[in-house]
Amino acid sequence: MKSPKRQFFLFLLLFFVVNVLQSAYTGLLEDEAYYWVWSNHLAWGYYDHPPMVAFFIWLGGLVFDGELGVRIISALSFVLMLVFMWNTIEDKEKENHVALFFLVVVSIVFLQVYGFISTPDTPLLLFTSVFFYFYKRFLQHDSIRNSLFLGFAMAALLYSKYHGILIIGFAALSNLKILLNTRFWVAGIFGLALFTPHLIWQYENGFPTFVYHLKERGDDAYRFMFTLNQFINAVAVVGITFPVIYGAFWKKKATGPLEKSFKFTVFGFFLFFLFSSFRSQPQAQWLSAMLVPMAIFIFPYFIHHIKARKWLYRLGLAQLVLIIAARIFFVSPSLSQITLEPHLADTWVPQVKEKTGGSPLVFINSYQNASVYAFCTGIETHAFGIPDGRNSQYLLLDTESEMQGRSIYVVGKQLKKNQFLVNKNGLDLYSCRIDPFRTYEKMECLIEAESIEMTRGQEIRIPFKLINTYDKAIDFKNIRLKGVFQKRRKMAFEEIELSFPNLKSLKAGETKNLEAVFEVPAQLEEEKITFRIGASFEGLPAGLQGNKVLVNFTPNQ
Repeated sequence: MKSPKRQFFLFLLLFFVVNVLQSAYTGLLEDEAYYWVWSNHLAWGYYDHPPMVAFFIWLGGLVFDGELGVRIISALSFVLMLVFMWNTIEDKEKENHVALFFLVVVSIVFLQVYGFISTPDTPLLLFTSVFFYFYKRFLQHDSIRNSLFLGFAMAALLYSKYHGILIIGFAALSNLKILLNTRFWVAGIFGLALFTPHLIWQYENGFPTFVYHLKERGDDAYRFMFTLNQFINAVAVVGITFPVIYGAFWKKKATGPLEKSFKFTVFGFFLFFLFSSFRSQPQAQWLSAMLVPMAIFIFPYFIHHIKARKWLYRLGLAQLVLIIAARIFFVSPSLSQITLEPHLADTWVPQVKEKTGGSPLVFINSYQNASVYAFCTGIETHAFGIPDGRNSQYLLLDTESEMQGRSIYVVGKQLKKNQFLVNKNGLDLYSCRIDPFRTYEKMECLIEAESIEMTRGQEIRIPFKLINTYDKAIDFKNIRLKGVFQKRRKMAFEEIELSFPNLKSLKAGETKNLEAVFEVPAQLEEEKITFRIGASFEGLPAGLQGNKVLVNFTPNQ
């Protein structure tokens, strides 16, 4: 045990075993179930994120079933992350402080979270450590070999999550001289070449991920709480050790381009998402990638500053106790005082399955419920978005066509006049049977105007294009087109029935120029309001077929 290598290996083994056990005995988070759905349809990209998390889950599913199959690669990637982090540290005294290194890791709570769960941040953390390791190697010797390895790390970052571009960008900003190095550009070009299949996928599918993140998100009116949340998130990702962790980061001076890149990345991440808080509410996990360079950077500080190390031991060990307790609560619902997300499936899935007789289900505005239900039961599911929510990967999958013409149940909180199914953590779910089921979610209702002038209480005419994107005709027997007014935060608060008596069908690939004619509701409020046209199938809520257009009100004459 005096050998640092043996100490390091035993700590790695301990972390791996604990995370494997945690993986096997903890129910999936809803987002994990969603990414599991992705893994059953491998592609170069997905609606929400790049494909690395789906590949991780698919790879684990080749070895194990259930929750362990979803998470086994995450547990392995956590171990690999620690290995790359350790080998990136340049301090010569590190071999004498193996336990201290693992205490630093324990003292940063979000590093623990991604030790077993499978989300895009899991591979992002791994390849952040890989990137900085090969960046260190490149700084030491800018050979073609190290250039290619660095380029591979760049591509892997981007395949994990788009936040990876921030890692690359802040590293370059910290050392502008590197932009004059031809072999750094070789790394970038090689990384871009490896990333090209994803860009081709985006082009072929209409850039859904970019449209979602850059246009559809961030629709909330600014509130000071958004900016305050960024500071709260910075504390939350570290935990109760935040005074000593951030204190060490602030006090330690960067020596050399590698450590300078660490400091630039941490500050850059925080400031980037601080500024983004003026557009939308930031989320804690957006800061996760900065924790890797921060841990590497501050570890030597605790080696050489005994007083800070003592405080790290006190707060770090206290945090370890809290982490162990939280892990136990995740595994055992009976010990937890509150119902945690991994426990929810056991409270609603069996009841829904029993009341719907094991039929295929279509969930309204909940890709999470659809994914969890499919994972737990193996029954086919589909989910479609409505204006109150958003689209998801289900829009790009072929699950809609698989439901066509079949007898299915539609499930959602919106169906209050129908059969009550279950209360899911305070939310009532209802269902109705549809036989046969027919939807055309990919039909488009395109308003070409950038904004619409409206006067309350007066008739308005809005021209739009109705586009059949399918390779078959659409029968409008059970389809109604509706105009939907929305406030900020996507809240649909007014629906207008649109009448088109001569609209009987739409041929495959056909486009019709129509005009929505209706009386503008007199009770609309003076605030940012948008209007769109959606299709309602079988009396269900209108969908997301139409684009949102800003409404400008003019005074009544």
